[in-house]
Amino acid sequence: RNEPSRVLESRARDHLHGAGLQTALEELDGRSRRIVEARWLTEEPATLHDLAAEFGVSAERIRQIEVKALQKMRDALTEA
Repeated sequence: RNEPSRVLESRARDHLHGAGLQTALEELDGRSRRIVEARWLTEEPATLHDLAAEFGVSAERIRQIEVKALQKMRDALTEA
């Protein structure tokens, strides 16, 4: 059974997580943000090769940018 306090706590946590995610995304440069959004925040995630073609770099370079961007976001979320 959902107690009101648990419901409010859950809503507050969801709001903070959403706001935290937005803040973490804002920490990224445009290219990194585009890569993270395309790979993780869409219904049909883009492949490394799709993004490599879009940016004119190798799939490995996209992977490296993604790893750095996710780490930067993780750091921003743990600081918040």
